[in-house]
Amino acid sequence: MYDFVGADHWAKTTLYDLARWKNGLAFKNINFSAEGRPVIKIAELKAGITDQTKFTQAEYDRDVMVCDGDMLFSWSGNPDTSIDVFRWEGRQGWLNQHIYKVYPAEGVEEEFLFFLLRSLRPRFAEIARNKQTTGLGHVTLGDFKQMVVGLPSKLEQRLIVASVGPIQKKIELNRRMNETLEAQARALFRDWFVDFGPVKARMAGPDAGGAPYLAPDLWSLFPDRLDDDGVPEGWKVATLNDFAICQNRKADLEEVDEGTPYIGLEHMPRRSIALSEWEGAEKVSSAKSWFRRREILFGKLRPYFHKVGIAPVDGICSTDIVVLAPKKERFEALVLACVSTDEFVAFTDLSSTGTKMPRTSWKIMKTYPMVKPGDSVADWFQAICGPMLDRILSNIEENQTLAQTRDLLLPKLMSGEIRVGAVEREVEKVA
Repeated sequence: MYDFVGADHWAKTTLYDLARWKNGLAFKNINFSAEGRPVIKIAELKAGITDQTKFTQAEYDRDVMVCDGDMLFSWSGNPDTSIDVFRWEGRQGWLNQHIYKVYPAEGVEEEFLFFLLRSLRPRFAEIARNKQTTGLGHVTLGDFKQMVVGLPSKLEQRLIVASVGPIQKKIELNRRMNETLEAQARALFRDWFVDFGPVKARMAGPDAGGAPYLAPDLWSLFPDRLDDDGVPEGWKVATLNDFAICQNRKADLEEVDEGTPYIGLEHMPRRSIALSEWEGAEKVSSAKSWFRRREILFGKLRPYFHKVGIAPVDGICSTDIVVLAPKKERFEALVLACVSTDEFVAFTDLSSTGTKMPRTSWKIMKTYPMVKPGDSVADWFQAICGPMLDRILSNIEENQTLAQTRDLLLPKLMSGEIRVGAVEREVEKVA
């Protein structure tokens, strides 16, 4: 776990000495409020600012202020999914404990240190598992002091960053593209099926600001009036049960290959339908369920965590995840857009059962009220949003390949096993 990492001709030092590591604030010392700066916990590192984020108007030492682009290291949590290095993307906030703000030492390139920490993730996970209690583990500054690493010249640091950096940038580009596509699909769902934007615009007419903003063939498919219940004329009052079914395929672990993808709640990001993390089933020991690619996974344990996404692979999942499938192909994007809304998540949260471990269920979820449009409108929504989902899944697949390449090259780069020229040839293979 603490063996030397680096080339023989590099200067030997410790990971601890490569930076100043500033721990965040303890919760008990923070005065929370409805407004102010956000408190950045591990959850925010993974999902950004959400409705679960806490805020404070208090002022603290600027050493624990987090700004866009800061390098942060999460040192406590699930060894396999939480202990890692991150770049903060977002507004200014205050750093919570269990996260270090990383200030590179003189002579250490910031991006080089970022990739060095990323390359050491397997070691961090091993160290944390050895200290694991109640599912959590940690890596301390004491561990950093024992980890001896090599520090190349600044020129070689920059060459290493230049060779592997484009892979990381492409991963980030794909991730941001997925965020944009999801936001577009969400906005379209709200406009068509919640706010009834096209219907109300047709009701108002061009003279009242209701000019068409969709293609003529599509615009004409929307009703031009609401019925007495406030529903577009010809559309029906319905529930989620009219659009989706709950898949309940129990997995026989004796028949599950160790390489089968496994998705647990710990792998699902908050407020993102792009499920980009999973692991092999070799560690799985309790009951699990099968899911298929493009089915919808909804985290039913503590539903307020807002863990909903589209499956990028076939695999097995935790039984605390509800597996949904559209009853008809035309409903795929519509169902996913619905169950990933804040309103649906709030509905399942308010109706969940259990105090310490609240859970929702399909019995509750299927009663969620919806409107059922005409088939032609549903077909158009799928025709527009289906390709967005295709691209999201394609980006996830590409990022898996890119991350595997990055994680294969980084340890070899950081150990001096391969030099920059060899890396450039590997990068060209996946470019």
